[in-house]
Order: sequence, then C-alpha cells, then structure tokens
Amino acid sequence: MRVIAGSAKGTRLASLRARWLRPTSDRARQALFDWLGTRVVGARVLDLFCGTGALGVEALSRGASEAVFVDVREAAVGLVRENLKRTHLEERATLMRADFRVAIRRLAPQDGFDLVFADPPYADEYLIEGLLESVSGVLAPDGLLVLERSGRTSLPKVGSRRLVLESEKRVGETTFSVFRLREERERTTNA
Repeated sequence: MRVIAGSAKGTRLASLRARWLRPTSDRARQALFDWLGTRVVGARVLDLFCGTGALGVEALSRGASEAVFVDVREAAVGLVRENLKRTHLEERATLMRADFRVAIRRLAPQDGFDLVFADPPYADEYLIEGLLESVSGVLAPDGLLVLERSGRTSLPKVGSRRLVLESEKRVGETTFSVFRLREERERTTNA
C-alpha cells in the first residue's frame, strides 16, 4: 500500500495483519481521489475510523491544509503516527484516540471540515446510521462526507434530515457514498 500522488507519492504505508483493519486499496483510493479532483487542495479533512490513515494521508499529500485522524484503537493511532512520519506530513495532522461520537462532539465547536472520510466496520449498520446522524455537525456548509462501505451491502436509510446522498461510486468490492448538507430550503420543503 502506497501513497498514490502528491508530495509523498510512492511512499509505502505501514499496516498490520489484523481482522479489524481493512485498508482502502490503492486502486479504490486512486479512483476516489480522481473523482474528488481539486476539492482536496486546501481542504480541512477529518478521517474517521482511520485505520492506517491512508485516506487522510493521501489527502494531505495531495494538498489538503490539515487532517484530523480519529480511531478508537491505540494500534491504529500508532499506524497513523508511523505513516505521517514516513510521509513527513506530521505538521498538518492531529491524532485523536476516541470513539467517533466523542470526537465529533469535541470537534463540533471548530470550523467545519471540507471533507470527512468515514470507513466504519462494514457489518455494523447501526454504527453507520449513528454516523450519518452525527457527522453533519462537523461538516462545512459546502463539505462532503465520503462513506466507504461494502459494495455487497445496501446503504441504510439516511436518518439525518441534514444530509442528502449526492452520488455513489463503486470500485471493485468498495462503494463510496458521498453526502452533502441539505440546503435550508430543501430541509423546510422535506420537513
């Protein structure tokens, strides 16, 4: 697994063989970042369920202004720390070892994030619903949530009145679902 493009292009990223860890493949990351295009440059990024940190590191390498990495596992935080060191991107990164709900509550008072990457465990539909409900509190007005999920599972109903599914992209077994904040007039019309 390597950084695909940008200042750290070609740098090999550290990983572990662990059942809880499922890094986004190079192919899927390439497709995602090609799809996002220039939105990454200068973006404030949040990488939830970060694992190795591959998505946030790729964003930093491609010109994101900063990234916050969140994972509940100490081993994941250690992997991200190592990968930031390998890529020389530590200065623009913040690491948080916390449950995503705790992290979102802590981060909500700050300026919103332009891009939020979330790669929760595929099998936990309840977790995804909770994520969709809470993440709108940390998105910038024109920000995007990129939810990575298995292409074999359907997306749970979007319970949030603040988020709307904008588009989806499938790459092999991976599906990226992109959400944006619903505009105020859409919320009042659909309420």
